[in-house]
Amino acid sequence: MAPWHSAGPSFRVSAANISLCTEVSVDNIFWYPRAVSGEQKSYHHGSLREVLLEKAFGLVDSEGVEAISMRALAREAGVSSAAPFRHFPDKQVLLDAVAEKAASELERKLDVATEECSDALTQFRAMSVAYVRFAAEHPALFDLIHSTDSVSARFLGEVKDERRLKLIALIIEGQNGGLIPDTDPELIALTSEALTHGLARMIVDRHPRLRTLSSEEARQLALAATHLLQTGIGLS
Repeated sequence: MAPWHSAGPSFRVSAANISLCTEVSVDNIFWYPRAVSGEQKSYHHGSLREVLLEKAFGLVDSEGVEAISMRALAREAGVSSAAPFRHFPDKQVLLDAVAEKAASELERKLDVATEECSDALTQFRAMSVAYVRFAAEHPALFDLIHSTDSVSARFLGEVKDERRLKLIALIIEGQNGGLIPDTDPELIALTSEALTHGLARMIVDRHPRLRTLSSEEARQLALAATHLLQTGIGLS
């Protein structure tokens, strides 16, 4: 049988290689022979990016940033080693996207935490607890968020940040309701952030007293710490 020619490598089609295929798509930019198996996956253009991002998110969450490589990601997604580069030109672009996804998930958890709260003070404390609990449950993602400049500012009190403005408004609401002391709202917000972020950071950095903390223990600790913030440490 005469050889078959294409833009890619040449094959002699025979019973010996009939199970091989040469494939090319927007997600596989090189011609190459691949054995057909039940594990091979295909994705519509556009959906592969989400699959890769989800796989990378899971790898960072479970194994840390060090576990991420474009080759490992391709293996996890069941695609060619070239495929991820069509959506993420390099590892840093991929990690930035994972950080963005992690930040969105943290924001969602902060919002959910306040949904059933009856007053401003309870909402204020609930957000602090959710923040600390996220750090305990997802330390690698928390670390990635705060090492990525494009997303870290959302949680570090940028003056004009939308979430910070909401926090200030919540404090003022609590003050108007007689639930929060009539002190400078900015100072209250900064003090709360120092306590909350500091506690979360200690958990992620595996402080000797906190390195084995479970999610529930982190919740209880955050509740106790915010209660102490609310009541103060002085006797008079």
